[in-house]
Amino acid sequence: MEIKEYAHRVLFASSLEEKLSSSGAREIVDTDPGAALLGVPTPGRPEMLRMRPRGERVRAALPSRASLVDEERRGALLHFFANHELLAAELMALALLKFPDAPAEFREGLFRTLREEQRHTRWYVERMRECGVTFGDLPVNRFFWDAVAPMETPLDYVSRLCLTFEQANLDYSKHFAGLLREAGDDKSARILDSIYRDEINHVGYGLKWFRRWKSPTLSDWEAYQSLLDFPLSPVRAKATGAIFNARGRSDAGLDEDFIRALDLYERSRGRTPNVFRFQADAEDDVAATRAGIRHHRRRAMQCLVDDLEILPAFLARRDDVVLVGRVPSAGHRTRLREAGLELPEFETLDPGETLPPTSLLRQRKLDQPRPWAWSPAMFRLLNPLAPRFSKQGEAFFPPDETGWGQLLSKSHWAGRFEEPESGQPRVCHSLEEVLDVAGQWGAVVIKSPWGAAGRGQKRLSHPSELESGPVLSWLGKILRQQTTVVVERWWQRAFDFSVQYDMTSRGLVQQGLTRLENDERGVFRACVWQPKFCQGLPVDLARFLMEETLPLYATDKGVVARRLESLLQEVGYLGPVGIDAFVWRSEEGSLGLRRVCEVNARFTMGRVTLELARRVSDGCRVRFSVIPKSSDPVVTPLICDAKGRLQGGTLELNDRDLADQWMALLEVRK
Repeated sequence: MEIKEYAHRVLFASSLEEKLSSSGAREIVDTDPGAALLGVPTPGRPEMLRMRPRGERVRAALPSRASLVDEERRGALLHFFANHELLAAELMALALLKFPDAPAEFREGLFRTLREEQRHTRWYVERMRECGVTFGDLPVNRFFWDAVAPMETPLDYVSRLCLTFEQANLDYSKHFAGLLREAGDDKSARILDSIYRDEINHVGYGLKWFRRWKSPTLSDWEAYQSLLDFPLSPVRAKATGAIFNARGRSDAGLDEDFIRALDLYERSRGRTPNVFRFQADAEDDVAATRAGIRHHRRRAMQCLVDDLEILPAFLARRDDVVLVGRVPSAGHRTRLREAGLELPEFETLDPGETLPPTSLLRQRKLDQPRPWAWSPAMFRLLNPLAPRFSKQGEAFFPPDETGWGQLLSKSHWAGRFEEPESGQPRVCHSLEEVLDVAGQWGAVVIKSPWGAAGRGQKRLSHPSELESGPVLSWLGKILRQQTTVVVERWWQRAFDFSVQYDMTSRGLVQQGLTRLENDERGVFRACVWQPKFCQGLPVDLARFLMEETLPLYATDKGVVARRLESLLQEVGYLGPVGIDAFVWRSEEGSLGLRRVCEVNARFTMGRVTLELARRVSDGCRVRFSVIPKSSDPVVTPLICDAKGRLQGGTLELNDRDLADQWMALLEVRK
């Protein structure tokens, strides 16, 4: 029998018995490979195993670990694997028919592998029958077929099937063999053990030909990435929910660099990703644009942006994409993951902070744009992707590049919340107005409308300080460029805090509260989150917070939250928003509240702190800070709990080797 006849039977037979039959295999020859099969045919299948139309979704979740004690659920697991083995056999038969001119040695090895896939399928079918499940009782997925069958060269074949789906089975077969053995099913576990050993050889076979055919100028990893067409990506070469099997890959012949790169690689397996990007100077960008001048980022600010651009990775989920100038090193990503922090996919921008023409994001379906803040520069970066976002995601875009810029202005928010008269900030348009307000209050803080994290403000202990040359020069410049300043009374602060929200189409949703640590000038130093917000505070302060303060920010009845929601709805804003506030103490010792010190219609360090807190062990206190790299902080060893979540120690969140001036630190303790 010619190989082409055998392959034709495996691919097009309509009965399972005929597809899995090995009759004639001993007399196989390859003297007449025939003409290449064109196009992408539909494999023959019995009715109960027929593939559903492309695009019709089939969801058959893998049985849980606990459910494998049930024999029928073990049969369902084997049904899942049997379909994959059958698909592999059909794809190998297709490759034999599509590539008659491939080297004889390649075709001989492919035929041997095909026979092993037939045998694996028979093992699964027989064993699942013993578990009370018939092959075809459950829906079958066609993803393997759709991803591999359009292959155009033998190199496509080994890249897609051998080095992707069969490599993933190095994880699945070993992982589930252990779970089946744990459930007391040694017979099924032994089947997976045997298949695991065969899969090592299958991956090794594909790797041999991959290396022979790939570009000699590229490493294995570089070549592998370049050969996978969307929606395939290296993430498909490892299992979901199973331990990454580095040893099996090494046994198959993959080198250490490839294995490490794959282990760290992330990309969505199907969920449409959100797209994140950091920007610390959004307020400066808006201010410059509104003044009709071009925004030039100073070197100090460029260092801050470059050093901290990883921060959105801690806001994102594993399937999301974070745009960066430089991808953190493999070593740093490994350290973060060992600390229990799963990372999203990183995509590198061009030097001008623009999306490369070759970016896969231009082809993919996307969910929501999630920039740190909406500024003209961020609008220009993400607007080319607007057609790729979902209908829900489209609502997150401002109407134009300056559409929500006013929301980043302190002047916009001043006086919009009910405060005691003595606490209402004043918007001033001239030096005379500033002098008048300062004369009434004495000690004041003057803030530029667009400024963040304590930048762009001056604290004056007495109005006479306005006669200082540097202060007058600064104030005059702000008034010329931004037309207004905000003047606030200076209070002796007793406690700073922030309330983090998401503004959604359904309304305002509170995400949590953090304590703020600011220096005496009001510049951000750190955020703290702990399970009990008021724990450790003086009794009078804790009571004031619990009884009179925090209820104001509740999204159901709080007057501050309701007012914020109404103001955001007026302009159609959707996205993250935070309120900074503080409790002050008078000279007599009484407490008062500055309800809204600032509104930040963007992500904040407080929001980063909240998201980090969700990723550490229960009952832990989290402190997130940004400090000069030169301060050389004391880093304590990391401690993880039984689930691999951080419960103690200090972690550098950004890559020290790439950082120029700033380090972001996570400190965790009970």
